[in-house]
Amino acid sequence: MTYITKKDLVLQPFVLNDISVVELLVEYRYKYDDNLFLSGESSIVSGAKALNQEVVATYASLDRLIKLCNFTEQQLLLIKMTEQGYTHREIGQVVGIEFQNVKKALTTIYKAIVKENERQWRRVVYTSTLGLKTKQCTKCEEHLPATNEFYREDNRSKEGFQTRCRKCESESRKKK
Repeated sequence: MTYITKKDLVLQPFVLNDISVVELLVEYRYKYDDNLFLSGESSIVSGAKALNQEVVATYASLDRLIKLCNFTEQQLLLIKMTEQGYTHREIGQVVGIEFQNVKKALTTIYKAIVKENERQWRRVVYTSTLGLKTKQCTKCEEHLPATNEFYREDNRSKEGFQTRCRKCESESRKKK
């Protein structure tokens, strides 16, 4: 079994709450996923034979976070092209934006991934470790901690919170 060495990827351990790590994982994925070009989707698990288990688990977590972020089709295309090793100039030509703005768009994407990772971490800690009560969001149907961090206050509700979580509420406002 072959493992990634420090020479291959400089940041270890892989922590998805660090924007630099998220950036490196996306930008160097094409080097480590043997089946990336065959599957049409990002799927590190299928090309896992050359990777250690920590890297496989990290990419699986990264894929899950990307899905949870509900990115636009253009943002998903930026991620996919970056994972496949395209340069910012090449991505800009395909997507139709200035190549300088590709880096800015990717940085926005990476920040969103880090933010979602932190949100998921807090959700687990609040419910599993601290045992806080949960409330189900009526839109995403996720069971989230019944706290001001996840829901806005609503004095009319018996629980004291709105029916939609802050994330869903925010996404609804962006679409308007």
